Amino acid sequence: MNKNYLIAIMTSLLVIFSTSVLAHPGHDHSAESSNLIHLLWAAPVAVAAILAYKILRTALVKRSSFDGNK
Repeated sequence: MNKNYLIAIMTSLLVIFSTSVLAHPGHDHSAESSNLIHLLWAAPVAVAAILAYKILRTALVKRSSFDGNK
């Protein structure tokens, strides 16, 4: 496994699942609903990133298949 890929995964997991992160006053990470609220905020970002990846990958596959036919 690529070392940079592993580092990115581990960093992402630490950021996503960290509940003891310091934040501004009034931003309580120990509240019962804080994980759900953060998930609802982060979910659209993750969905957009996945869709962008799939669209770009599809475009690159089509482009490479067109280049191979010449």
